[in-house]
Amino acid sequence: MIYDLSQPVFHDAPQWATYPSITVTLEHKIAVDGFNAEHVKLTTHSGTHIDAPFHFIPDAETVDQLPLEYFVAPALALDFQSKTPSTNISATDLRKALRERDVAGFVVLLKTGWGDKREFTKEYLEQYPYLTGDGAEFLISRGIKGVGTDCLSIGGFENGQGPPPHQALLGAKKLIVEDLRIPDALLDGQARWFAAFPIKMKGTSAAWTRAVAWDSGEFSAQL
Repeated sequence: MIYDLSQPVFHDAPQWATYPSITVTLEHKIAVDGFNAEHVKLTTHSGTHIDAPFHFIPDAETVDQLPLEYFVAPALALDFQSKTPSTNISATDLRKALRERDVAGFVVLLKTGWGDKREFTKEYLEQYPYLTGDGAEFLISRGIKGVGTDCLSIGGFENGQGPPPHQALLGAKKLIVEDLRIPDALLDGQARWFAAFPIKMKGTSAAWTRAVAWDSGEFSAQL
């Protein structure tokens, strides 16, 4: 089974609240030009995307400088749907969720339920749960390869909440994938393979990706 973890990109799709709107226009029409072709205008952080270290760290790697193995790993989804608006996911929360589970080399996927609320509301755009700096440091100490979230950002919307988890994870060369949609089927405690290969954008801090997970008989341990 292959699971699609990506959000669709379309004209005026929800994204980070202060970004200009996404535009998708049909530039060439089959009736006139003999073919259809669209023009798209959006930021590299719109829709499901990976963050490169350059996003928060000057002179660090950009998207095109990251090796392909950076974007694929076993993954484990954790259920944080009990989180209420604007609350955080801390080291204490993660310790309780993981218990003694070995996640070294894993991408940890944080399901808050916000990926299922994707619309133009203050709750979705500004009040999503977020990972704290100490939460990021805890995951790094457990040897994780990266973190994915079904929120617009790994960090909170309010001033000061965004940099700590980004700086910790990207400074440690850990993958960040944002604006996912994580199916409930992944919350069964099973490990799966995960991949989020980005478009090869040269010199950028982020790039769009089609993130997927798939079942593998290689992983059978339960939480």
